[in-house]
Amino acid sequence: MRIERASGKGVQQRFRLARMAGAIRHATAGMAVGVSVLMAPPIVQAQTGSLRHYDIAAGSLEDALNHFGVRAGITLSFPGELAAGQHSNGLQGDYSIADGLNRLLAGTGLHPKPQPNGSYLLEKSADTAPSPAPSAQAQVLPAVVVTTGRDAIVQANNPPTTIASKIPLEQREIPQSVTVVTQKQIEEQNLRTLDDAMQSVPGVTVNLINPNDTAYYSRGFPISTFQLDGVPTVIPSSGGGTIADDLAMYESVEVLRGPAGLFNGLGGDGGVINLVRKHAPAAFQASAEVSAGNYANRIEQVDIGGPLNAAGTLKGRLVAMQHDQGLLQDGAWQRDQQVYGTLEADLTPNTIARVGASYTKTFGHVMYGIPAYSTGYGIVDVPRSAYIGADWDKLENEKTNAFAELEQKLGGGWKAKLAFNYTHIYTHYLNGIPGSYVDPETDIGDLYSYNYKDSNTQEAVDLYASGPFKLFGRTHQLTVGANYMHQTDRSTQYFVNPATGFDVWGDVYTSIYDTAAYSNDFTNGQQNDFRSTTNQYGVYGDARFSLADPLTLIVGGRVTWWNTQLTPNANPDYNYFGENAQDDRVGPKFTPFVGLVYDIDDRYSAYASYTSIYKPQTDTYTYDGKIIKPVTGEQYEVGLKGAQFGGRLNTSIALFQITEENRAFSDPAHQGFYLAQGRARSRGVEFQASGQVLPNWTVGGGYTYTMAEALDTSETFGSPISMTTPRHLFKLWTNYRLPGTLNKWSIGGSMYVTSATSYTIDDTGSMVAPGYATFNANVGYQATKSLSALLSVTNLTDRTYVRTASGAGGYYYGNPLEVMLTLRYKM
Repeated sequence: MRIERASGKGVQQRFRLARMAGAIRHATAGMAVGVSVLMAPPIVQAQTGSLRHYDIAAGSLEDALNHFGVRAGITLSFPGELAAGQHSNGLQGDYSIADGLNRLLAGTGLHPKPQPNGSYLLEKSADTAPSPAPSAQAQVLPAVVVTTGRDAIVQANNPPTTIASKIPLEQREIPQSVTVVTQKQIEEQNLRTLDDAMQSVPGVTVNLINPNDTAYYSRGFPISTFQLDGVPTVIPSSGGGTIADDLAMYESVEVLRGPAGLFNGLGGDGGVINLVRKHAPAAFQASAEVSAGNYANRIEQVDIGGPLNAAGTLKGRLVAMQHDQGLLQDGAWQRDQQVYGTLEADLTPNTIARVGASYTKTFGHVMYGIPAYSTGYGIVDVPRSAYIGADWDKLENEKTNAFAELEQKLGGGWKAKLAFNYTHIYTHYLNGIPGSYVDPETDIGDLYSYNYKDSNTQEAVDLYASGPFKLFGRTHQLTVGANYMHQTDRSTQYFVNPATGFDVWGDVYTSIYDTAAYSNDFTNGQQNDFRSTTNQYGVYGDARFSLADPLTLIVGGRVTWWNTQLTPNANPDYNYFGENAQDDRVGPKFTPFVGLVYDIDDRYSAYASYTSIYKPQTDTYTYDGKIIKPVTGEQYEVGLKGAQFGGRLNTSIALFQITEENRAFSDPAHQGFYLAQGRARSRGVEFQASGQVLPNWTVGGGYTYTMAEALDTSETFGSPISMTTPRHLFKLWTNYRLPGTLNKWSIGGSMYVTSATSYTIDDTGSMVAPGYATFNANVGYQATKSLSALLSVTNLTDRTYVRTASGAGGYYYGNPLEVMLTLRYKM
């Protein structure tokens, strides 16, 4: 691990240099500064305990401390300017921690101060002169998070992840396909929302099912399960997608592709997304940024945090953001607001408590999709910027989240964590919609008005303990835990179908839209109103058995109990879909997981894994009133993972096959009802790479080939599983900081290439989204140690393409060329 430098009064870097994963520590960006080399006697007293052998060559003090910390397994905390430019004579021989530190720091003017938790704080000796002023030529470094014997470059590009386990693991240790969208990538690519982040993840497609309501798919199947710092949460039971959060309050986004039921319960056949919140930093830091671009795009964001008491045992962080933007269609607009706060307290040297809350609001004037023709089902030929809808169309979405966590070190390397998560989501759509299909001869379609309100509340608790144990002379790792989720949902839908049609080439703001009867008063239409309650309980376990030095067997399992109650409105006039009261129960249901990881050498690992799928389907009725059976299935995956250049570059190749039955999809002949997929299979190959290939040059991306097909089409039209999954999907992004005198400049770009997707409606035609390629570019400039600028351009060639071909209302175009200038200031 190479220790990066930081500067600034009171700014500290903290490094966890232990063999097993420890608490994550935050470091702030800064620039290298010189320091006087003055003599001062070390003050650490010799300590008893085992000796370790050290063979550290003379060189920079940073490198020497790095090697010593990794070998000794200790945490060192210090202001970065203290070590910058310092020289060490190295260390050879057998020493205790105290003696070793004393010798390494001899002649540096520094001394180590032991801390109650066993770490060490490096300080200047009392007779040390002040450090000289910072050099004007010092290079500005980005903020990093450093942990578990990893250098700053590895941590910034390929940090360990907990999405496949409750303990932090390197990607080579996980027998499944995993991607981490880091804070470094978020800033370099100027990713603003979860949709942006998921658009960069290999093998994942982002599809609109409603205006601004997205669904994520991987390997042909939906990703319906999320985690918030490891605590499971789900898309509201009445919806198929989610309105994407802004990334302002998140440190990173972790994505596991393929079934993920072990820690998340029933569901997750396409994968799981873990949103890692920003934590309160150990040292003061603050940043602010403003962005402006075409389409009236404006963003303001602040992020401030640090210790709240002199001892540093109480820390806090506050993030606030507002984003105003014009949308693709004429007159369409959207505003996003977010505020997030968290407090973290070291109750004892072994106990950490964390609480926090966030509020996100999205509202605007948005349009449903462009309809298809009634024969052939091609897209109606209107301009990309045309707004087809009512001037009273609106979207409103509010999300409130609160959480509390308690972490406890138990001794012997064991740790326990208790977490609670509360989420409330309120959504309101009000739209005049041009109907499903338009007559190609007359350009007449059947419009209708739609008023949708949903209130969803989720409460989740997760408790687990994890640590090592001995068996047959070897050390293994065990995790055991339990979680519970309670979800309530109240959904109300109103429909009005006017008797007359409308001409898509005529006035899209027709008088029929503007009448109160079709905008706010839906009493003369149809209404569907229901309440649902879902509970899920589960216990889980995960053991990593070290069978031999290069071979690890992972065996896991979960037992789940699940129940749901659906209560439709007792008045049949308010039960448009004819839903019946429902009281379903499942459990105990066992979900197994087995994986094997073989370390070929210190760079490559081969793996294989098996997991099963079982997912009940709520509120999914066929037209004749029958509820669709639970989804069942399994996945097999084998692959090879590599960690080149000490982990600075991660690569992988995976072969996968998923087979499942009974997945529900919308009945194209009966709106609001579903059909069972029958048996479906997805198989393919996936390549992925992320990290640093050369100094100052980072890359990320991958290629995925997926063959997703319905094996039993007796109840379906064609192969609807393919409507969200392209056969070929290629993603690549890169960023390069120029060398020498141009090192204040950086250049980067990304590309997204996909083959066509389609949805076969009947034997007369399909809705097709042709394949396309888009390109983005960015140029960055580090003006000072604190101020940077980034100019980013998306859809560089202004390509016109269909983003989704099967959403509500029909087709959705992708965004045109957009330009944004972002200024960031970091203290």
